[in-house]
Amino acid sequence: MKNLVLLILVFSRFHSICLAQVPVSKEPRHHNILENGHIRLLDVHIPPGDTTQIHIHATPSVFVILTNKVKVGSQVISEEKSARLNTGDNDNIWFEGFYKQPRIHRVWNSDTAEYHVMDIELTNKNFIAIDSPIRQPAFTLLFEEKPVRAYRLSMVNIVKLTVPERKADLLVIRLTDSKYTIQLNAKSFRKKGDYIYIPSGKSFEILNGGDGKDEFGFFELK
Repeated sequence: MKNLVLLILVFSRFHSICLAQVPVSKEPRHHNILENGHIRLLDVHIPPGDTTQIHIHATPSVFVILTNKVKVGSQVISEEKSARLNTGDNDNIWFEGFYKQPRIHRVWNSDTAEYHVMDIELTNKNFIAIDSPIRQPAFTLLFEEKPVRAYRLSMVNIVKLTVPERKADLLVIRLTDSKYTIQLNAKSFRKKGDYIYIPSGKSFEILNGGDGKDEFGFFELK
């Protein structure tokens, strides 16, 4: 009898977890700040001591961590065995395809600082052939996947940088805070998480107002 009661309790718990799952784009701490048919950009803020709802990642995505050394944990209900879970301080941008199995989990912040992440869901299915990788010293190629090519763009002692028109749409996200303002195609960037989306066929220009080290995630969307 006790075993039967235990089994019922376990099943009830599992059933309630399944019912509580939401797509990541519907999870309240994942804020949808851009959706255009090519990407869905989720700006994720988890305050200290807070926990997300159980949510599902099922769309190929790039994750950009904007806070370092914040203590967070993840309760994983289901995911691929080879899925990426953690990142180091110098390795804060990565891709996950979720091709075989979605991730179902929730995340909590056990730190005293906010946890800030950007989740770039790559919703486009009609991929195109794009230009060869950018070969400028300021660009470091991080990875190339079926839906996206990613770089780290480092502005050090560079006053002006120009990238000619590209075949791919571009997404650029600032990775560093600064007291200086940087202009990207006439848009002001000052803090982590500032971003710009540039349609294909348009050039890209950065005007640097300071002399510090400023970094950006630079993504070509196929």
